[in-house]
Amino acid sequence: MNVPPSGPALPYEDEVDLREILLVLWRQRWMIIFITLAAVLASVLASMALPRVYRVEALVELERVDTRASQQNEGKAILESQTLLTTALEQLAIPADPRSFKARGEVIKDTEYLRFSLEGQDPRQVAAVAGKMVALFIEQRNKVYEERRAPLEKELHKISRDLEQSSTDREKINELIAGLEKAPLNEVEQKLYALQLAQLQGIQAQEKVGLTGQYLSLQDKLAAMHPAKIVDDLSEPEKVRPRLLLNAAVALVLGLMAGIFLALGRNWLAGPSQK
Repeated sequence: MNVPPSGPALPYEDEVDLREILLVLWRQRWMIIFITLAAVLASVLASMALPRVYRVEALVELERVDTRASQQNEGKAILESQTLLTTALEQLAIPADPRSFKARGEVIKDTEYLRFSLEGQDPRQVAAVAGKMVALFIEQRNKVYEERRAPLEKELHKISRDLEQSSTDREKINELIAGLEKAPLNEVEQKLYALQLAQLQGIQAQEKVGLTGQYLSLQDKLAAMHPAKIVDDLSEPEKVRPRLLLNAAVALVLGLMAGIFLALGRNWLAGPSQK
């Protein structure tokens, strides 16, 4: 028995018809609108129910005492520490839980700056606590600065005195050399004495050159050092969460996508007979 060959498959018979999709979406438009509006409404209500969070920021320049790479990371860790936050709350006598605040330090690359931010629910408390934390941090860092600077200044003062003494010794040597002609010495003794004074003068000159080099080097180090300070004062408290408009926009997009997927899914589950 000969079986007639089946006809060729129609092109695009397995492809989804765009017009059919649009028709399905139009038929299910009220469900899509309802889901979208429900998502937006839920987002707005959730945003209004969440506690408001405020943030203040300040830019701090760290002290310069040496070229340690860990200095910024050390400062960042101190700014973010619970110890600094708790100390600020205690000194301000604010009966608040430290866990209700969030401190953050950000290292600004290739600089000596740290950006400090503090978040909390009460804008006045956030501003007061952040100001106290920055003040305590600056005070603590400048203690380190003074501890590093004091020995250098002491050494510079000592070298300055040594240079003054060296100048006095040089003048005495010059006076002795000038008085050799009048000294009651014979020619051989004068030459020997002059040779000794010349050697002493050379040693003294080398010593002065070394002291001058140390003095200038210490001056450069001290000139390069500077204490920690606030570059940008604390900003005004700014509300950062919840972001009502952003949350509503995201909910609008997600609700619309969910409504479309649900509409297409219902159409697919309905089967060909009910389409």
